[in-house]
Amino acid sequence: MSALVLVADADPFNLRLLSELCATLGYDVMTAADGGAVLDAVARQRPELVLMDASLPVMDGFQVLRILKGDAGLCLVSILLATREDDVEGRERGVALGADDYVSKPYRTFEIQQRLRNVLKLKQARDAAPESSDHTPIVDPLTNAGTGNQLQISLDYEFTRAVRYKHPLSCVVARCLNYEVLAAALGGSAPELVIVPLASALRGGIRNVDHLFRSDTPELTILLPETGPEGASIVTKRLRGLLGDPDLFALADKSDKPVIAVGTVSYPKQAAVDGVGLWRMAQRALR
Repeated sequence: MSALVLVADADPFNLRLLSELCATLGYDVMTAADGGAVLDAVARQRPELVLMDASLPVMDGFQVLRILKGDAGLCLVSILLATREDDVEGRERGVALGADDYVSKPYRTFEIQQRLRNVLKLKQARDAAPESSDHTPIVDPLTNAGTGNQLQISLDYEFTRAVRYKHPLSCVVARCLNYEVLAAALGGSAPELVIVPLASALRGGIRNVDHLFRSDTPELTILLPETGPEGASIVTKRLRGLLGDPDLFALADKSDKPVIAVGTVSYPKQAAVDGVGLWRMAQRALR
């Protein structure tokens, strides 16, 4: 089934352009010319994504965004907010209100295509919890972190945003280096005794906007959007402090304690070509 996209712009030319572009991409399309019409359309049939101009008449895009994100039944609808290219304040306001991403006006076909695909791909993966349509889990049942598959999607999405908007992006990898030895000694209880407290400690050291994934059996990865080397260094120092708690791992045999290595890299300081490349650099930086 095709994704349903609602496009909203007061300019008939822009509205037709956006409608035709979405249809060309294979999406079903609804349209609205003002903020009130957006809310009316969403009330009749909930779309997967709303692409709307921030300066809509009757009720502007920021007001509509606040209403949608404040409604328990509509808060998961993805929002792409269109702002003037020089309207930095408007973009920051939209993101603060819960917009998933933004596009620039005047509209650029390539940018809209890229933003639509990335936001919808990430939304569809999230909405599929606990399992996606091909029965690939996107939430690790042990740690409640994202899975490796979800990490790949998020790496692509966040790196694309970082390049497009010239924002920094940092990646932190934490890995239990002696997990195989511990697993041999602890048997089936190793995941509960090692990985669960590791994930809990990492989650306690990051912000709500950061993303935690179980990227491998003994490894977890954190994505820090819009965070450069200085901010990543602060997070890493905090995580090392949490991981240094002698009571973190409640193992009966203290002779073989988990050895946790942490690697951190930041784009654009590290010249990665894509999100996966940035993640691989973080893995190589483990120490």
